[in-house]
Amino acid sequence: MPVKGYDSVNVPSGLYNKTKALIKSRSDLGYRSVTEFVAEAVRTRLVDMGETAP
Repeated sequence: MPVKGYDSVNVPSGLYNKTKALIKSRSDLGYRSVTEFVAEAVRTRLVDMGETAP
């Protein structure tokens, strides 16, 4: 069950593992978690599509 105020999304294991490895190996990027990375990726994509990010 997701944490209050959050929902969950399923992603392919390979994509999750690649993202997790990137975050671990590239601390210079500033991401603390896969959740943080994915949230920023979704916000960026929404803006790219002309939407307002929440």
